[in-house]
Amino acid sequence: MESLGDYRYRPATPLYAYRQSWFSRYLSPPVRELLDAGPLAERALRSPRHANVCILFTDIRGFTELSRSMDPVVLIGTVDRCIGRQARVVECHGGYVDNFTGDGLMAVFEGCSAEESACRCALEIVERPEGVRVDRTDDPVPIGAGLHSGDVVMGSIGCESRLTYTTVGETVNVAARLSGRAAGCDVVISEPVRAALPGATARRFRHLPGPAPAGLDPAMALYRAEPR
Repeated sequence: MESLGDYRYRPATPLYAYRQSWFSRYLSPPVRELLDAGPLAERALRSPRHANVCILFTDIRGFTELSRSMDPVVLIGTVDRCIGRQARVVECHGGYVDNFTGDGLMAVFEGCSAEESACRCALEIVERPEGVRVDRTDDPVPIGAGLHSGDVVMGSIGCESRLTYTTVGETVNVAARLSGRAAGCDVVISEPVRAALPGATARRFRHLPGPAPAGLDPAMALYRAEPR
């Protein structure tokens, strides 16, 4: 299936969304779109697709310690509110959530302005965590984010009894490592991401000194945007 404008994924057609509205929330936009292909859906889901995208990873800083100090029900409620808000911000900036990672998420942005959209999304997530507080405090939940752009492969992985449609590749691995490099309320991006940003957005990011995280090209420059 060819790209539909700047962003590939449109809402599911009325035929699918109306009859399966409760269920469609469990599916990513690529899967919903491919299912709308009707009899060709299975073949499309099993056919890997190459794409150039920007990947965003987020997670809650200090989540392990937080989970030890909070009632499990309260913890789940806090994480649910935090992740739910992040997912809505991702959608508002034209991306979609590929998967949830426990205390964070992985989002995909496509199109000619993917890097700018992803960076603006990440900055909004870490700078304005409205309505999401650490239990019994006035402190916002600290979130770190990492972004990298490049080639990926989208397709189905799994086994006969369980499959998922996801995005994989070195670009995804790098974005995940950069998220781990970010501190609380912090966004870390790679050189390819910053190089694609317009001037005003690029100026938000300053060179991050020090060695690159393990497993990354040591020559790749990294940049950080601390919240205003």
